[in-house]
Amino acid sequence: MRRKRVCFVGYGSTEYSRKSEEPQLGHYATAIRAALNQTGLKKKDIHGLSITTQASPDTAPHVAEQLGFELDWVLNADYGGAGGVGAVRRAADAIECGHLDVALLVGGNSFDRSVAHQRPLEYQRGNFVDVYGYGGPNSLMALIQRLHMENFGTTLEQIGKIAVAQRFSAMNNPQALFREPMTMQDYLNSRMISDPIRLFDCVMPCSGAECLVLASEEKARQITDKLVYLVTDAEKVHYQVADMLPEKTTFGMKLVGEKIFSEVKRESIDLFEIYDDYPIAVMIQIEDFGYCKKGDGGKFVDTHDLTYNGDFPVNTGGGELSVGQAGLAGGFLHVVEALRQLRGEADGHQAKKAERALVTGIGWLNYGRNLGTTVALVMERRK
Repeated sequence: MRRKRVCFVGYGSTEYSRKSEEPQLGHYATAIRAALNQTGLKKKDIHGLSITTQASPDTAPHVAEQLGFELDWVLNADYGGAGGVGAVRRAADAIECGHLDVALLVGGNSFDRSVAHQRPLEYQRGNFVDVYGYGGPNSLMALIQRLHMENFGTTLEQIGKIAVAQRFSAMNNPQALFREPMTMQDYLNSRMISDPIRLFDCVMPCSGAECLVLASEEKARQITDKLVYLVTDAEKVHYQVADMLPEKTTFGMKLVGEKIFSEVKRESIDLFEIYDDYPIAVMIQIEDFGYCKKGDGGKFVDTHDLTYNGDFPVNTGGGELSVGQAGLAGGFLHVVEALRQLRGEADGHQAKKAERALVTGIGWLNYGRNLGTTVALVMERRK
């Protein structure tokens, strides 16, 4: 759908760490404080709050209480890796309807402290593959990657180029957990996790949080002169759910892309912040959005530079593969990076051209069907 006068006005990020002793609320507070400091807003100016996490049983109202917010609107944006973009969509709805004019969206994870009470990720049990020894999403995505390789001749080197390019982009990103150079040989030699998924195909769980501030256009003009608009957005939940033999190498993003590009021109996108729990997921989304034919993702990757200063910049800050996955903050990481780029604030990894960005989120793998949730949006810098 085409949006009217909804803007991104600020963001806040925490340090990402594997050893943090900070509790969950502490990560939220740090990211929120950074966003409020950037925008000059006070807590009393925030009218809506969305929480996206797997690491805490606390609901959005409880978190709001603990952080001292009095609100008109709350949301538990529990859509897996699609939670960040999904939260933006729902907050934009509330702003356009006039329910609020400023919304704060936060997602995060406390890696060390969450172990005892984190909600179980029942990929295996919910998909009835426990008895076969499946190790969660790694095994499920391995089947999708193997199918893509067998059906279309996609090579490990083509898939690995995505991971290598994102590592290059992360080298000057101080938030990234992995900033050392990675060669193709490093990728190919990394430890096997679930054939053909290797160690460097997988995201690193960590602690941290991301925060976004959305506002109506009228309010946004009072907050910042760096206006970034939400242009259009779409989602598809349980694509092909009625098909007993779904096409597993095509995600619901295909239909999402058709809606997105009915509003903006495909060739007008400068940046691609694509949800990257695995490199093969990035490749499939590039295909689904129509930048090449289905099955030609490997050839597309071969002929394009995917780094932040390349001709098809993908995940300009390194993505989750190099920055880390702070739980469901992973779905916010891509939106925050797009906003940072569009505002010209991505020091050390600023793209050559950053006027319009495509951001995606995918969440909840299903063994017998397709991805549970696929969602995307387009952001645009305007004067």
